[in-house]
Amino acid sequence: MFAHVDINNCYVSCETLFQPKLKGRVIVVLSNNDGCVIARSNEAKAIGLKMGDAEFMVRRLLSEKDAVIFSSNYPLYADMSARLMNNLARYTYTLMVYSIDEAFMAMGNMAGLDLKAHTAKISHNVMHDTGLPITIGVGPTLSLAKLANKAAKKLHREYLVLDTMDEVDRVINDFPIEDVWGVGMAYYNKLKEMGIETAGQFRSLKPDLVRQQMTVQGWRLHQELWGIPCNVIRDVAERSKGIESSQSFNTYQTDLGMIEEAVAMHAATVALKLRQQKSMALTLTVYLRTNKHNVIHDQHYPSITLKIPFAANSTLEFTRICVQGLRAIWQPGYNYLKTGVRATGIIPAGEIQYNAFSSYGNSRQQALAHLMDQLNDRYGRGTLRVATEGHKRTWAMKQEFLSKQYTTKWHDIMTTR
Repeated sequence: MFAHVDINNCYVSCETLFQPKLKGRVIVVLSNNDGCVIARSNEAKAIGLKMGDAEFMVRRLLSEKDAVIFSSNYPLYADMSARLMNNLARYTYTLMVYSIDEAFMAMGNMAGLDLKAHTAKISHNVMHDTGLPITIGVGPTLSLAKLANKAAKKLHREYLVLDTMDEVDRVINDFPIEDVWGVGMAYYNKLKEMGIETAGQFRSLKPDLVRQQMTVQGWRLHQELWGIPCNVIRDVAERSKGIESSQSFNTYQTDLGMIEEAVAMHAATVALKLRQQKSMALTLTVYLRTNKHNVIHDQHYPSITLKIPFAANSTLEFTRICVQGLRAIWQPGYNYLKTGVRATGIIPAGEIQYNAFSSYGNSRQQALAHLMDQLNDRYGRGTLRVATEGHKRTWAMKQEFLSKQYTTKWHDIMTTR
């Protein structure tokens, strides 16, 4: 048996956890640069706010409903997510973190165990230990566990256990096919043409027909709805094939110095992510973007990919290479709105090959990077950084409604009487 766990209205729940007086109000969390709605409280959903609504288009409605608005606070959300995952790990021998607010758990052999009571216990304990409201779906396959989770939400329940095929039949017969995990727009349109509207109707199709119409992915989903596991929980996190850091500016940028600061910050972020997963990269790509929606401005989307002499994850080395790359592609006269850095050719840190004909100073840079990481972990991210990143960061994205980083920043820790 498997369980799928996710945080209800994740970003909103993280915010209200530290401001409980806001519960019951219309709350939205906005994307980078406070552009679009990316999380909503139940009250916000009830008045018709949709995911992806542009803030300026719903501003009047938010004002009329006296809504609470938050800018994205990813350090807070990531830390609360880590606390949830650590808590869930107590109840399983295999946990797969699927996203910042979702995870799959192997429930193991439940013989002799009251599965419903065990699931209720997990739900209660997570709420007690982290303060985060979660929903749990349990089923014999990953697809059915995910389906059970969605069904539980529709029923306003904390958990739903599909431990018999009778329970599965009862749920999937009326479950919308478009809400089934793995059914994207292409599959949905194809199934709709075939007259398939529910998961139960899809499951009743012959396997050969499914294989013919939906390839092996659709066939696996079909098997999983019959309770036959085809997908497995990966207990070892897959190494990323590419790591990227990018961000839009708060306004158009024409100054090379300002853009260099942003590129240096992205280079440092990519290097840090590589060190955290004990990897190194062989190539770096730097790119610039103008605003393609602004028909008045001239458009320019340059990029450059640079090969690193040795696989590396050093902040200093990445910054030097990326700033050089930026200067090679930057052109005056354009209004740039976004820049980013992407690392590819990623290999494990223990498998790098050295070049006998070139000097190598990676060990010193590794030691320096390790020291930077230790200090930043202790005193907060960005406490020690490369000077090229700048100090004021006037180009940084707009975050007018940013809440405190209650759990990751010393100055933001809450005080009690």
